[in-house]
Amino acid sequence: MAALLATLLLPQSGLAGQRGVPVEVVPAFGGPATTFVVSFITPARTGVIGSIRLRDLLTATHVSAGPGCVAQISMPVPDARRSQRVRVRLDPKSLGGNWCAGIYHGKVVELQSAVCPPGTACPTYVRLVGTVARFSLTVRAAPAEGDHVPPTFAGIAHAFACTPGPQRPGETTPYTLSWQAASDKVTPVAQIVYDIYFANTSGGEDFARPTWTTPPGATSFRTPGLPSHGDAYFVVRARDAAGNEDTNTHEQKGIDPCV
Repeated sequence: MAALLATLLLPQSGLAGQRGVPVEVVPAFGGPATTFVVSFITPARTGVIGSIRLRDLLTATHVSAGPGCVAQISMPVPDARRSQRVRVRLDPKSLGGNWCAGIYHGKVVELQSAVCPPGTACPTYVRLVGTVARFSLTVRAAPAEGDHVPPTFAGIAHAFACTPGPQRPGETTPYTLSWQAASDKVTPVAQIVYDIYFANTSGGEDFARPTWTTPPGATSFRTPGLPSHGDAYFVVRARDAAGNEDTNTHEQKGIDPCV
């Protein structure tokens, strides 16, 4: 991708730099092994639109990176509708190592390329439409002895929704999840984040990728609307600032006492 951009990137249009949507980075800071989640509300639809393809790309750079750590990030952003919240999970292990201590300066840019019917001549280009958002990641150096112990956490306690009146096909309902705060020997309680895993069937959670991640210190979470006629199962895991996550599999089925 880097080589492609270097050879085919066209000059910025007049829109470049005019966008700047708020970005949420969770956790606000972490350690060398922390998995960060960067999220924002998309200002425009991305994907194939007629004869063009619009996509967002997240990049970040550590200006004074040392040897043996991840100095640069380049991650595609999932296609989305306008005004949809999208999330990009930044796991340093998947990028080849651990984070460098210090600050990464990042941005999300929108790129345009051509889409042509099979068998037709197609222009080959990548055009920078503009900068969608800017953000930063703060990484703290690991303690000298290292922190490899995950938080102590009992898991999710409650998962409930309230759908008043008769349920109609296609109706959605948010669930409210809650738990007791985890504890950790290094990370303060207010800095522990919680990864939430959702599944439609019991035991179907994908622990390789959380469905949602809370802000630091949260002990409850309200999900987006989920199908009212379907089953909902949740597992919540605690993660400290060094990226250590507990491995509990305590599952809670969502209930709706208002039905």
